[in-house]
Amino acid sequence: MSLSTSVIPLVLAALLSTTAVAQSHSPVARERKARQLTLRAEEPPVLHPLHVAAHEVTTVTFDSPIVPESVDRRVLAPFFSRVAVHEDVLVLKASMDLPAGRAPVLTVRFAGAGAPARVGFVLTTVEAEVDSQVEVLRQGRTAEELGKELADLRARCAVTEAGLATLRAQCALTGLGGAVLTGAITRKGVAVDYLREPSVRLGIIAEGTHVLYRSESTRALATSLRNPVGAAPWTPGFARITPRGPDADGLPARELPLLMQVRQLAPGERATVVVEWNTLPGLPPGTHFTLELLDVKGERGLRWEQVAP
Repeated sequence: MSLSTSVIPLVLAALLSTTAVAQSHSPVARERKARQLTLRAEEPPVLHPLHVAAHEVTTVTFDSPIVPESVDRRVLAPFFSRVAVHEDVLVLKASMDLPAGRAPVLTVRFAGAGAPARVGFVLTTVEAEVDSQVEVLRQGRTAEELGKELADLRARCAVTEAGLATLRAQCALTGLGGAVLTGAITRKGVAVDYLREPSVRLGIIAEGTHVLYRSESTRALATSLRNPVGAAPWTPGFARITPRGPDADGLPARELPLLMQVRQLAPGERATVVVEWNTLPGLPPGTHFTLELLDVKGERGLRWEQVAP
């Protein structure tokens, strides 16, 4: 046998061995999962699985603020190259697949009162998938509660849509000429009135003069709002106008969209808010209105009583 013929099997064996090693170190293709986890106060605490993988980022968001210091970084340090904890977000990036039998436990405590007080995760690596995004809902709601909320939202959307339909029809008729064409301004002109300070303030500050413009068939209130420092962003929602008076029981309340040039007020910011509505003909004598300006949740806003029609 020649030397070259005897060497060939050895070379082939070495090549096959090298290929096998390369294949064994090739990255595992895992499906990136996005899922939602609902916690309930009435259920006993359990450890929830959290699937991580080498060089993959796992983001966990919370609907309630958490305590960043409650996350034990020492437990995670041997396995993770990145651990970032914010007020309501946890970001993990594993430096390796977690070895079998070495599943660290991660506990996150919620800030403030409420139940459950904490949530626990057991971190593991599986071949098929990795958790890319996990949303943790602390206050789960029943199907009945969700159904009621959906019905309320649909009713409010219908009212808002009716108001927006009127505004859409007027979009092409802007400016002073548009106001004349739509009848918002007539030969009788526009009278200017001023409202007193609102009787109720809920989480928002009214600044400046509260100007009420009156034409023959239209009313418009303009006021400046400031979101307090440290408060959550304030997103304009709707105005509610409720008739009051001895003979106003059968008159329905109206909800109208608020107009603001910015999408929302960040903490400390100020902007002008306007609401426009058409007058109701034939109101009973002595009728006045309660006027409310509210955010999208109907929780933070202002209220005026005894507003003249």
